[in-house]
Amino acid sequence: MLGTVQEISRASPDLEGCQHLLCLVADEVRAEQGVLILCNPLTRELEFVVHNQDPGVAKVYADYYCDLDPTGLPNYVRGSCPLPKRTPSYLVSDLMDVVDYSSLLATEFYNDFFRTARIHYDIVALVSPNPDTHAALCLHRARNGRPFSPDEVTVLEMLAPFVGNHLERMFAASMRSALEAGQEEGVIVCDTAGRVLFCNEAARKLYASEGRLGNLGLAVEQAFVGYKLSRPEVLAEVCEAEVTSREVTLEHGAPGRLITLGLPSAMRPGWAEPLKQRFGLSQREVEVLDRLMTGASNKEIARSLFIAECTVKKHVHSIAAKIGVRSRAAIAHVVRKELGLPR
Repeated sequence: MLGTVQEISRASPDLEGCQHLLCLVADEVRAEQGVLILCNPLTRELEFVVHNQDPGVAKVYADYYCDLDPTGLPNYVRGSCPLPKRTPSYLVSDLMDVVDYSSLLATEFYNDFFRTARIHYDIVALVSPNPDTHAALCLHRARNGRPFSPDEVTVLEMLAPFVGNHLERMFAASMRSALEAGQEEGVIVCDTAGRVLFCNEAARKLYASEGRLGNLGLAVEQAFVGYKLSRPEVLAEVCEAEVTSREVTLEHGAPGRLITLGLPSAMRPGWAEPLKQRFGLSQREVEVLDRLMTGASNKEIARSLFIAECTVKKHVHSIAAKIGVRSRAAIAHVVRKELGLPR
């Protein structure tokens, strides 16, 4: 087991490292399948790393069977509540000791999910090394195998803290290249797959104070590193920030994406509110106008606001109609005149 611990400590603090870690633990307890369930702190959605298991099984579990799970995947792992006080950092259990197996065999959960996925025996390690880091590591065997022994449960108990250390390292990692945004702006750097590499203090504070993390009472020091942000626009929905995104070159020349979070235009002092009142512009039209005034193309505006280019064209047409002009140049001319800016 010492070799397994050493390998876990060397696993990279990212998704690939989680995959390697899961394989190591599964091999150590001779499990046929395994899954690591993580709660993405940015989106509050479950993410899965699997070992010898169809990824579709995890998706079906998240979409439906999670609510039927007789073991009751804790709500703090699911991201719907903060970690309860006095919750142990590491809790390992054998499913056969948690539920009445004769009753389990008659449930929809077992017959439609476990049986289909070739799962019968199951041991679970709930890992919560700190108030912001939660995961469930589940190891499985088929019915024609043998139950997990008490010694194997003990091995998992011994490995669970090292799994927790790995998850904490995911959050301690940082990517500080390509940080060209202003100090007041929140900055999140992702790789091309959307995996978060860096999240600065401004972004964490904005997200925690304005979004659902604040409601959950999670610490603003949470770095979110290692989790996947598949839809950057979800940040705008959650923390009511103005979100922009552009491609950048990361360290070692790798491609990535720089996402910045700022206060919405209507909350900034200056031009936005007077123009909204003067011409009856909507908040989205103000956001489009903000970028139009910088000379951004429809395509660039669409990319920064995460909307379709045809939608941008509709907004520009609406802005022009409300201002009483017919072209982008005329829009800029009228706006500059209204604000007393040099034309």
